[in-house]
Amino acid sequence: MCRTSLISSNIVRLSTRSYKQRLEVVAPDGFHVSRLARLNKDLDDFYELLYDQWQTVTEEDYKLFGRQLDIMLQTLKALLTACKHLPESTELHRELEKLNRNYAALHELNSDIVHFKIKLPKDMEMKALMNRAAKVSKQIVA
Repeated sequence: MCRTSLISSNIVRLSTRSYKQRLEVVAPDGFHVSRLARLNKDLDDFYELLYDQWQTVTEEDYKLFGRQLDIMLQTLKALLTACKHLPESTELHRELEKLNRNYAALHELNSDIVHFKIKLPKDMEMKALMNRAAKVSKQIVA
């Protein structure tokens, strides 16, 4: 069973922090790379949680946290864009690379949930193709 409330609360917490950091980026002397490093660590932890749960996510679960996840991804993308205007440093560059990887991983996982857990079970043509592929695979192995 999917841990929907835990996923949702993590999304809200991470979205809020990402948005605050985006605001800090545009404020003079408001941004600290250490906060970005902590956000990256928490995004890593969230990815692990969502990855561990994605096989059990139902359409009903996704209805509860899907829009929140979309907004979080938009906020992370906006934070990445805003950070590109900061003066370069090795530490900032390293954390921005991590943030970009976290964004990409979460975006891909979200896409997998939508396409393989929500849409695929409803797609009769794809189901037929998958059943046919399974039969062909069995014939090849046999």
